[in-house]
Amino acid sequence: MRQGLAAAAMAVVMAVALPASAMACAKPSGAASLESGMIAWINQERQARGLNALKPSSQLKAAAQQHACDMAERKFFAHQRAGGPSPGDRAKQNGYRFRRVAENIAYSSKPTVGSAAELWRNSSGHWANILKTGVNDIGVALSVDDGRIYWVMKVGAKR
Repeated sequence: MRQGLAAAAMAVVMAVALPASAMACAKPSGAASLESGMIAWINQERQARGLNALKPSSQLKAAAQQHACDMAERKFFAHQRAGGPSPGDRAKQNGYRFRRVAENIAYSSKPTVGSAAELWRNSSGHWANILKTGVNDIGVALSVDDGRIYWVMKVGAKR
């Protein structure tokens, strides 16, 4: 009994001590391939317009995953939930010290790069983030809840 209580207490301490980005959430099948496919599509669009390709950042990916999980688990869709961290705060929490950072979010019922890409291409603000100058890093992450796939893309430039 005492060991069971100790194990339960340790689990609670670990859950509280871990940053949100380290906590697991449900991801759609083939998530890693979808994430790398989105980065490839974004770089293709950028390079077709004479812009630099973005390099994957584990810190921005962690910030993106933190937000994708938060949206799926709390069932909201916004760049910031009430009382939650801002897009910049998430980047900082995950070790990305930036001069510039931007974020795109999307949700879809289809687990395809094209589904989110179409939404972002047809939104002037999201499209501007994809073609943003002065950035060189990118992180993309997904989560899923009740058949809804949440996409988060973060681009940035370090200080």
